[in-house]
Amino acid sequence: MAKQQSFHQIQKSMDAYGGDLRKKAKNRGPRPLVFRSGSMHITLRSTKATGINSFQNSSKRNKVKSFVYSFSAKKGVKILSFANVGNHLHLHVRLHNSHLYKAWIRGLSSGLAMISMGLQGLHHLKHKKQKFWDQRPFSRIIQSFRHFMNTKSYLEVNVLEGMGMPRGEAELLIYGSRRFLKSG
Repeated sequence: MAKQQSFHQIQKSMDAYGGDLRKKAKNRGPRPLVFRSGSMHITLRSTKATGINSFQNSSKRNKVKSFVYSFSAKKGVKILSFANVGNHLHLHVRLHNSHLYKAWIRGLSSGLAMISMGLQGLHHLKHKKQKFWDQRPFSRIIQSFRHFMNTKSYLEVNVLEGMGMPRGEAELLIYGSRRFLKSG
């Protein structure tokens, strides 16, 4: 007879959704969301957002940032931190209710695609039957203070990487300094 899973085991398996996880429709299920008391880490990735279409392109960097913050505020989503790495974006957000999430993520993803590619570029992709976003948005529920701090550090590394610093140096700067302070 199979042993029944505890609630905590089930909860851990459901704290992340999207990206490479649960690609097949039969394995998907509902996206876990958390409101008011918790926060979420969301990643949007596009291989089409490179070169002149990059989110980090000098003509688009400020547009992307201001759009993310203004659109999120309009939809009632609080951005706790944001990292633009060029071909993908990391957002640490706090949602206020489930009804706003769908409208927010649809509007955010379509607006970002428009900023990156422009109307002509999106029509060109549609004509070639390609999509701008590689996969569904990846989301993970932040479950504890430790998880919150790890996510904060991870986004700080991505901010530095987006500014051109090699990932190894960014990790040493962020994680190395914190490890040094903990051991001292």
